[in-house]
Amino acid sequence: MSRIWTVAGREFIETVKTKAFFISTVLVPMVIVLLTLGSKRIAEATEKEAVPTRVLDVVDETGRVFDTLQALIEQENAAAPHRKLEARQAPADADRAALRARVDSGERYGYIVIPAGAAPSADRAAPGTSAAGASAPAEAPGGFIPCELGRRDNLPDVAERLRRLLDRAVNDLRLRAADPPIDPRRVRALQARVFFNEVDVKTGQPLAGDEMVRFMTPFVFMFLLFMGTMTISQGLLTSMIEEKSSRIVEVLLSAISPMQLMAGKILGMVCVGGVLMGVWAVVGYSGARSRGMEYLVTPTHLGYMAAYFLPAFLLFSSLLAAAGAACNTVKDAQSLAAPVTLLTFVPLMLWWVVMFNPNSALSLTLSFIPPMTPFVMILRICADPKLPAWQIVASLALLWASVVASIWFASRVFRVGVLMYGKAPSLRELAKWVRYA
Repeated sequence: MSRIWTVAGREFIETVKTKAFFISTVLVPMVIVLLTLGSKRIAEATEKEAVPTRVLDVVDETGRVFDTLQALIEQENAAAPHRKLEARQAPADADRAALRARVDSGERYGYIVIPAGAAPSADRAAPGTSAAGASAPAEAPGGFIPCELGRRDNLPDVAERLRRLLDRAVNDLRLRAADPPIDPRRVRALQARVFFNEVDVKTGQPLAGDEMVRFMTPFVFMFLLFMGTMTISQGLLTSMIEEKSSRIVEVLLSAISPMQLMAGKILGMVCVGGVLMGVWAVVGYSGARSRGMEYLVTPTHLGYMAAYFLPAFLLFSSLLAAAGAACNTVKDAQSLAAPVTLLTFVPLMLWWVVMFNPNSALSLTLSFIPPMTPFVMILRICADPKLPAWQIVASLALLWASVVASIWFASRVFRVGVLMYGKAPSLRELAKWVRYA
């Protein structure tokens, strides 16, 4: 046992001395702290930053919307003078190809075409019907023809701002054209939005932080678990390949057994991962507490993080240690471990679906596929703190059973492959090693 601890200590010291570990444990938390403390100021400074006036050509085929739209734009420009819009009326028969060309050349920011069917005619015809009674094509909800917007970028806030202004301008005309006419200001007063003051169900205190921070918290937990598990495990694979290529492993095996070597390496990297996750946990909790959002990073959440981190790390590190022992280059080892590694990316691609539906059949199924279990479960737990206890216990039991199986498999591959050189083994050869080791 003392030899295992000797190998573990050497692996731990050699890893923590690297620049990558320094960056992970010092620079990354520093960046997180700076972003946590300065994100609000950065956002405010960005919002106040002046941008050039965005000029748009407006083709108003109704002949009645432009004036209202222009008045609304002027009101909004007065409230936000650093982000001005400017509407310039274009002829109703303007060529759309020419409009697009002006935007493409940079002469205009964009253009809007308001078709005649977008607003009721002066004689208050029904939606989707012209003044002469001819039916107009109804392509949008409510029977109104959609407007056309072309612009030179894809900024979502600008598109939402234009949509809101045009929506208000057209709706004001529709209300005034009703029989009897309706005052748009009264309608807006009656339709005023209702806001929530969200509170903590345990303390009754208002929840600090904006909705986006609360929305992203489950993903952050999953991502940190993924980074802590995969990056340190990859370090074990690299270390194994380097020692095998330089024949250092042969010297080590003259003093200890292959099992002691593998156990020591994995134990040392577990300590490295524990230090890294501990630093991240302290920084994350301190940052959340400084912003009054400690309810997002509770000791319970951190406890679950630790409970899933240990078996997850043992699972991946044992498999990567086996791959490193069986191969002579990092490229061959990564190719051999690719099937398992690719499975770990599934939660990263489906996190949105799992977070919005933590109790769905898909989420439950992914929770019991061992390579994905820790990442899916931490995401579900953070999204739904009242997750059934049996699912947590069952997923941990399955994960630990997978750890036992992976260590058994890795030990047999390690015993044969650690002194094998030449071409990387195929899956069939690995099966033979496991059978005969």
